[in-house]
Amino acid sequence: MTSGRSPSINRRPIYIPPKNFADYLSYQQEYCLFLDIDGTLADFTMNPKDSVIPDSTLILLQKIQSHGIKIAVVTGRSLAEARQMLSPLILPIAATHGLEIAFDDSSDTNQTNVVSVDTMELAVIKQSIIQSCIPFDDFTVENKPYSVALHFRKNPALADEAYAIMAETLKTHNNWSLKSGKYVWEVVPKGVNKGTAILTLLEKMQSSESLCPIFMGDDITDEAGFVAVQGESKSLEDDSQLIKGMGIKVGCEPTHADYYVRNTHEVTVLLNSFLSFCQKHTAPVEATVRVRGRRVI
Repeated sequence: MTSGRSPSINRRPIYIPPKNFADYLSYQQEYCLFLDIDGTLADFTMNPKDSVIPDSTLILLQKIQSHGIKIAVVTGRSLAEARQMLSPLILPIAATHGLEIAFDDSSDTNQTNVVSVDTMELAVIKQSIIQSCIPFDDFTVENKPYSVALHFRKNPALADEAYAIMAETLKTHNNWSLKSGKYVWEVVPKGVNKGTAILTLLEKMQSSESLCPIFMGDDITDEAGFVAVQGESKSLEDDSQLIKGMGIKVGCEPTHADYYVRNTHEVTVLLNSFLSFCQKHTAPVEATVRVRGRRVI
């Protein structure tokens, strides 16, 4: 649920029976995966701290990765939170909608801020929002390193009040924009979105083989990602080149994605179908990962 202020989307996506996902793929094409976390890999919870990526999903991703498939996570969560949820898997991550990017490992040298952030101005914005929320018990202000989010999951009826607080705060901060999500409004620097983040990661991931990107997400903030991978925005490397990938919406809401599945359970089934496709397409690369104490090969 959102506040209803998101732009209207008229496209009707095609439902993908998740068990049959391999039927939509070609053995003549190399693929890569971009995945959201909340509402895609992890069930949506009223308290974001309660969200967990199941062990079975982490093991599944590792198995797909072992077949040489490049996987990256694109999330609104901070980089630290995303790493913790994915541990012990090490994947490229675009966090905070692309403000924080780690390409290959957990070292700080691989971290990049796509957009320069005025941390002093952000501190002023955060304080203003906190003060405005004092009269409301059911708001949760989430302080991220480069953004601030106002959650109203505890009381969805406060959607309009949440929007009013955030919009009023930004009246004097012209370099910042407001993003809508599920029971949340978030302040981020202008120019930040998951589409740009995916293109940044894809440019890094591309090799001699042209990769077909598949992006799965459930929220309004994922719409820019669908537009990017489906060739509706241009790649970073070549202004004349258009990417032709697949956008898959998790949920039945209006979307820019060409395809959809119904829920996180179907995401898991779809990923299992993708693994079967990989097993027929490529030989596995031997690797050992421990997922919460269990050895996975």
